[in-house]
Amino acid sequence: MAMGDGEVALTAMEGSLRGTFRLTVCKPGDGMAPSVAYRYPFAETEDSWIPIGLSDPDAGVGGQVSDLNVAMRRAVVNALDFLQHDEGLSRAVAYAYLSAASNFIVSQVVDRTVGVHALIRKSDLR
Repeated sequence: MAMGDGEVALTAMEGSLRGTFRLTVCKPGDGMAPSVAYRYPFAETEDSWIPIGLSDPDAGVGGQVSDLNVAMRRAVVNALDFLQHDEGLSRAVAYAYLSAASNFIVSQVVDRTVGVHALIRKSDLR
C-alpha cells in the first residue's frame, strides 16, 4: 500500500488494514491539543505539527470554489494561529518562520475538496 503526497487520481495503491486506536477526549483550554484543533483539522506526529487547510467541501456552494489557493490560505492561517496562540510567537515572526523553514504540501486534488497541509518541525521550536 502506498500513496505519495498530493493524491491526483481517485485511488492510490490501497489495501485493507486493521488498526488499534487510542482516543483521548481533549477539552478546550486543557492544554492537551492545540487551540486551532478545536475548530479545524490538525494533526501531529512525533516530529511535526501539521496544520491543515481545505477548500470548500461543498465545491462551489455559497460562493466558494474548490481551489488550491483557498486551501493554501487556510493552511497558512491555521499555522499562524497555532504558532501565535500555542507556541507564543508573534504573528510577524510566525509568518517569517513559515516562509523560511516550514513545508507546505498539497494533500489532495482528486476530490471536490482540495487540501494543503503544513509541516512544522517540533525541533525548530523546542
